[in-house]
Amino acid sequence: MYHIDSRSIQPGDTFVCLPNATPYIPIALEAGATDVIHLTHDELGPFAKSVTHDPSAHLTVIGVTGTNGKTTVTHLVHHALTQVGINCAILGTINAQLTTPNILEISQRMAQHLQQGGTHFVMEVSSHAIAQNRIDGLRFFCRTLTNITQDHLDYHGTFEAYRATKLQFMAGDGHHLFPEDFESITLPFSNPLHGRFNHRNMQAAVAILRLCGLTDDQLSRVMTTATPPPGRFQVVPSPAPFTAIVDYAHTPDGMDNVLQEARHMADRYQGRVITVFGCGGNRDRSKRPLMAAVATRWSEVVVVTSDNPRHEDPASIIQDCLTGIGDHSAVHVFLDRREAIQTAMQLAQPNDVVMVLGKGHETTQLIGDIAHHFNDVEEVTHALSDWTST
Repeated sequence: MYHIDSRSIQPGDTFVCLPNATPYIPIALEAGATDVIHLTHDELGPFAKSVTHDPSAHLTVIGVTGTNGKTTVTHLVHHALTQVGINCAILGTINAQLTTPNILEISQRMAQHLQQGGTHFVMEVSSHAIAQNRIDGLRFFCRTLTNITQDHLDYHGTFEAYRATKLQFMAGDGHHLFPEDFESITLPFSNPLHGRFNHRNMQAAVAILRLCGLTDDQLSRVMTTATPPPGRFQVVPSPAPFTAIVDYAHTPDGMDNVLQEARHMADRYQGRVITVFGCGGNRDRSKRPLMAAVATRWSEVVVVTSDNPRHEDPASIIQDCLTGIGDHSAVHVFLDRREAIQTAMQLAQPNDVVMVLGKGHETTQLIGDIAHHFNDVEEVTHALSDWTST
């Protein structure tokens, strides 16, 4: 195998050294690399294509981009194709370190899938990957855009540049599915996923699957058994008389979508919405007050805390969030995310809906350069256990 990350090297692998990666050569060799190849960033794509024999040309590759919904749509497509007997692989946030890895890793995963008799490959495509040419040279059967709302302005600079990056991907080869192409679809089955946002995700998945040749009879048979991916509007089982949900929402639009659904659920039984959220450090600062404003719009109680502070001061991040909230009377602040989650569960009353947002499926919290184990589902489960024992 070839790797550009020295941490991924196994005995017998080849270390592909990109510019400025020379200091990692000794680490790669110590890990068992038997060869080192020096390449520029421009040379990486053609190299990946040559050593893997262009696997995307022999697969039905489905790419999904957009601010929100990529993980759920790819998950649904993979579920359906697998259920009807198609050998399909999936690549994205749930099973890769980056939403869209580098072109060498993608190509090697595709080649392995092809060798194992695979025919379809569904993948998330991030704006970073498009801008950094991580998908250059891949051939796509279908390209889908779920939506475009504010995110990653720390990297792209402006919303216009971010939008242009997404549309750059959509201008490539293959079939193209934009929101206007699938939002009018009438689902030929009852959607098993909660939320109006998941209705749109299911519509996108159905549009893709129909392009892949699945009939409505097949869709009706397999999609009723679909479940959301981990950390996407995930209800945490509990005997408590309120509902606790973990979700990955980390943009203003993503929060707006899931909190509207939480509001709808709570209103059915005259309950409240309690929202726990934080914002990542060293990322788009402009969305922090916007996310806080969304939280207060739909929630009776807001708990602001840390997410992945990285190299920023968590207190400073929280202060940025608080500028988006006018009335602080129903706002609680805890630097410690565990304490924030526990407090939210203690504040919950019968029929409330407690939303823990931002990390979803993630199992670590990044503080400085260290990834500490932290799993929102585990923390919610523990906090619910404490609540039921009192």
